[in-house]
Formats: sequence, structure tokens, C-alpha cells
Amino acid sequence: MEHDIHSQMRALPAFNRATINTATTTNGNIIDLAGYEGCEIVILTDTITAAGSGASGALYESDTGAFGGEQTLVPVDKIRGGYPVIDQDADDNKAFRFGYTGKKRYVRPSIVSLAAFNGSLSAIAILGVPRNAPVADQNT
Repeated sequence: MEHDIHSQMRALPAFNRATINTATTTNGNIIDLAGYEGCEIVILTDTITAAGSGASGALYESDTGAFGGEQTLVPVDKIRGGYPVIDQDADDNKAFRFGYTGKKRYVRPSIVSLAAFNGSLSAIAILGVPRNAPVADQNT
């Protein structure tokens, strides 16, 4: 029996690699979930050089995809695994993941960082449970 998730998922850039060194909310890319029933966000960390600060993941959802004020923070009961908290001292070069179980068409991940976080992060969105499979090969 072949074990294949390749034709059952799609990967998209969710948060382009960025160094965050202030206390801020940094928004990722808007992800269109059309054609998929599931979404997993994977945050990747590099070396975090600041001591005494950290960051956390967040996810916003929208019916329209405008993200111009109509979006809402996804409540924790619609997040599998909970929102990740990234520790400045212990979480260099790690991967954190959380799943979306809501019903909105669009989502956008964000990183909420504390003062002097000074770390480089990126994220990908894994779309799964396609309405039509197999999913075509891609390069994104």
C-alpha cells in the first residue's frame, strides 16, 4: 500500500521570512482556503538573539479576504494545538504548528512579538482535506 499525502495537500507561503526586532504585530500573507477543508500553519524560527522577550502566533479569519477591519481573531476553540508561544531562550531553530477548524474562506497568520524579540521567522500554510483530489503539483 502506498502512503501518500503529497496529492492530498497544498503548501503556501504564509509568512515571508522576516527579522522582527520590535514589539509589534507582523501580519503574514492572506491564505485562500477555497477547495480545502483544513489548514495547518507551521512557524519556523531561526536564532533568536534577544533575552527576556518572546512572541506568539495568531490567526485572523475573514469572509471577504479584505483584511481591512472586518477580520476577527480566530478564537482558541477553533485552533487545534493552541496558539504557539515562542520563547526567546529555548526556541531557536524550531517548528511550531497549529490547525484552523473554522469555516471562513480566508485566514491570515500574524506574529505578535514582545520588545526586543530580535528573531527571524517564517511560516507556511498546509492546506489539506481537498474537495477535489489529487491536488496538482505546484511550485510556490
